Amino acid sequence: RLQERRSLRAAAAASLRLRPPAAACGPPTNQFNAWHRKTHRKSAPAAEEPARSSMLSAAFYVCAAARLLSTATADPEAMIAAAGNVCPDGWSKITSVAACRAAMDLVGYNGEEYKGDEDESSWPSGCYFCDDVGGCQDGFWFNEDTKGAAKGKAQPVCGKGLEPLSDTTSILFMGDSDVDYWQTQGYDRSHNVAVGGYTCKDVFRETDAMLDAFGPGLEWVVLVCGENDIAYGTKPSKAFKRFKSIVDEVVATGARLLYMGTKPEPSTKSMWDEYREYDELIREYATSLADAGADPPLVMVDVYPAFETLGNPNSFYRRDKLHLSSEGYALWDQWATLALGDSSGCVRWLGGACDDEPSPEPSPEPSPEPSPEPSPEPSPEPSPEPSPEPSAEGSDGKPTPRPTTEGNSDGAGITRASSLAAAAVAVA
Repeated sequence: RLQERRSLRAAAAASLRLRPPAAACGPPTNQFNAWHRKTHRKSAPAAEEPARSSMLSAAFYVCAAARLLSTATADPEAMIAAAGNVCPDGWSKITSVAACRAAMDLVGYNGEEYKGDEDESSWPSGCYFCDDVGGCQDGFWFNEDTKGAAKGKAQPVCGKGLEPLSDTTSILFMGDSDVDYWQTQGYDRSHNVAVGGYTCKDVFRETDAMLDAFGPGLEWVVLVCGENDIAYGTKPSKAFKRFKSIVDEVVATGARLLYMGTKPEPSTKSMWDEYREYDELIREYATSLADAGADPPLVMVDVYPAFETLGNPNSFYRRDKLHLSSEGYALWDQWATLALGDSSGCVRWLGGACDDEPSPEPSPEPSPEPSPEPSPEPSPEPSPEPSPEPSAEGSDGKPTPRPTTEGNSDGAGITRASSLAAAAVAVA
């Protein structure tokens, strides 16, 4: 299951590698993302082009970010500058890993393209981009060396009004590929630092640093994680504990968390029961945290049953039947917008409406009142009772327990997770 999921994710990432920047809705600023017009990047496979066209057709969400270019506001911008170690006039070097990740989203790249941090005097300082540069893996890097140096075709990534991040962020999007591929530029004062392939464990590992970087004005964290944990063989209960740790860190800062639930992906039917179990644990936790009269710290958009109610058509998903299509994301945008703007104290959203009623549980049937047994009718010809035959009941009259079927159904998952630990790091 894991290998299939990873290959499907890789195919989706290839077609989404060049996401349309906000500049697609207006004239480019000085040298703004000249990279977008270059042809040196590998194009997506022909089979994925219709999916990319579908993504590009979601003009509303892309063009919502056009305000970055058409109005004189303090909204952040980012660009990939020419090769070297300097930024153009009016632009600044990026000074943190968190800002580098945010800049990647602004210039239209997925979080999977972030490759790591370093402290090297022979490479550009701050955030920089490599594409076919000798000695550098393609993608984005952050160099902690404050001076750095030009290196071949490596290009510095520059910001304008981006830092300090706390001045530009009210909503922080975190999580796996579902968030990484989500066009979130239309959400005011938001940044997206999600990474395709991330588990809740990966998200938790960097939550504290991200909250420090984007706080203290942070109001919301929008999170999606758990499906990849389960794909790695993690039990829903353990994935929930990881999720809960993230929630607790977010809530401790005074921010609130919006969770977009799992989805009934056509390509992962074998995991649907685990998805539902995981969501139920989160649903119960969200309800337990809610305090009457106060804004609930954890809010859930219950995607799984909402998609089922709508028929869960394949059109909600890309060709891989795993990642959301523009149609699926349009629903997410509707539901997330309602939840983020709500002031009624709703904890659980279902299909665009508040649904805080707990899931109905079967109530035990009342025991009937004892009544006197009717007198037995006389038997016309009573006959002697036959001797009882041996039964499967024990001497106390209770049925003999069925033999327990022992198996190692979970063992495969544990073995898979441990043997792929190195792969998990690589995916992260």
